[in-house]
Amino acid sequence: MIPCLNGATTMPYDIESDILYSSLAGFHGVEILIEKLENFLEKYSKEDLKRFLGEVNISAPSICCLKKSFLLQKFDEKTKEILEVGRFIGSKYLAIHGGLYGKSFHQAKDIYVSRLRELSSIIDGYNMNIAFEWIGEMDQAIDIVNTVNRENVGLLIDTFYWYKYDDSLDSLRKIPSDKIFFIHICDCEDLPREKLEDKHRVYCGLGIIPLIDILKILDEKGYRGYLSVEIFREEYWREDPQLITINAYDMLIGIGLEAGVRIV
Repeated sequence: MIPCLNGATTMPYDIESDILYSSLAGFHGVEILIEKLENFLEKYSKEDLKRFLGEVNISAPSICCLKKSFLLQKFDEKTKEILEVGRFIGSKYLAIHGGLYGKSFHQAKDIYVSRLRELSSIIDGYNMNIAFEWIGEMDQAIDIVNTVNRENVGLLIDTFYWYKYDDSLDSLRKIPSDKIFFIHICDCEDLPREKLEDKHRVYCGLGIIPLIDILKILDEKGYRGYLSVEIFREEYWREDPQLITINAYDMLIGIGLEAGVRIV
C-alpha cells in the first residue's frame, strides 16, 4: 500500500506546502483538496502544479471534494476545469461524498445512482475514476455502487465514517475487491458514536478504530492502493506543517508495521 496525505490534515496550509512537506516526510502521494486547488489556480497554472509535483517526485492520485453537496449540484464548466487539471497531473480518482441527509435510503439511492452515472460518463473523458465515499452503512454503499454498475465508479472507504456508522469488519470483507478504489485513514477518540464528529479524528494508532484489523482485511483482499491520512483537527492545524506531515507519516507507518502490512 502507498502512503498519502490528504490536504485536510494540513487544512490552513496551501498546496505548495502540502506537496513539499509530504515529500520530505516520506509520503509518495498527496491528495489535493478542490478548495485548495481553486486557490492555487488563482496564482498558478496546471503546468505549475505538475512541475511542483515533479520536482519532489510525488504523485497526486486523487482530487478530493469536501463539499457534501457536490454530487447534487449541476456539473458545469468549473467541474470540467477541475477534471482537466486532474487529467493533466495524472490523478486517477475524484473523491466525492454521499449520504442520506434526511432522506430515506431508497430516495437517496435513486438520486446518487442517477448522479453517479451522469458523472461517470463525463469523467470517462478525463481518464479518471469516481471514488465514492458513503457517509453511512457500508452495505448501503455497496448497494449503490453495484447498482451504478460502471467500471469507473468504486468505493472510497473512510475509516472514521466506517467506525461511526458501521463498525463491522464483516461489512469490509463483503466489498468486491475490484471496487475498493481509495482509502481515507485515521483514528478517532474513544467517544460514543453518536457524539463523534470529524474534529475527533486523531493520528493513526492514537484512538479506538481497529486499524490493524482493517489493514489486514485490505491486504487479504489484495488492495495495493493509497492510504490517505485525512484528519480534521484544529489542534493539529495550529502546528507547523512539517511537523504535521511527519507525525501523520510516522503514525501511519507504525500502524502498518503492527499489522504486518507493507506501506511503501
